[in-house]
Amino acid sequence: MRSITVEDCMTPKVVTVSPDIQVPEAIRILLKHNITAAPVVDNEGTLIGILSESDCLEGTLNGSYFSQDAGLVRDYMTSQVVTADPKEDIITVYQRFMTDKAYRVPVVADGNLVGILSPKDLMSAVLEFYERPVDSA
Repeated sequence: MRSITVEDCMTPKVVTVSPDIQVPEAIRILLKHNITAAPVVDNEGTLIGILSESDCLEGTLNGSYFSQDAGLVRDYMTSQVVTADPKEDIITVYQRFMTDKAYRVPVVADGNLVGILSPKDLMSAVLEFYERPVDSA
């Protein structure tokens, strides 16, 4: 039986945000692309964090409570990022999703961001696996 790898089901075109933009601008980007999180990359394209909807809400709520700007993405992003390698088996990554409660997993190869894996990507791969005809060999 062939295993399904991360690169088989990841989303290769990744919407990213800069650590130096204001949180409301990041919210605009998330909403425009209908996504719930985005990898944060520096000027060289290096992954330095991930910004989720919850992070954005924290930034805007803190800003409104203290009557100040919402702050920069770098102030609210999660810097300890769970990542995956494109060659990994999705079962291994799924276990990481569950253990670390990482709902968006950037896919990194040779230090470069090459995709992102979401629960929807995993569900699509699982459904494809179950709907695939069984070999009669």
